Amino acid sequence: MNITAPTIHLNGTSAKDLWEGYEAAYDAVRAAQDAFRQIEFNARDYYVQGNEAYGKARDHRTEQFIKLIDVEDYLLQHLLSLRNQEK
Repeated sequence: MNITAPTIHLNGTSAKDLWEGYEAAYDAVRAAQDAFRQIEFNARDYYVQGNEAYGKARDHRTEQFIKLIDVEDYLLQHLLSLRNQEK
């Protein structure tokens, strides 16, 4: 993923504040992924809607989880950029 990461400099936000903000968001997204995985998801809750309902629901669920993975990657790239700027 290509991101435009912030540059740490004297007139900008401190490295500590940037790190803490991105780290907190990263941790929250990981927690959201864990919570998402814990949601009961079973075909028995969809079959009354027709034969295609469960497959559609599964596809939508997968799409949303991929978005969480994309956000996780976005935040991780920021953290790695911030870490690389410490050198």
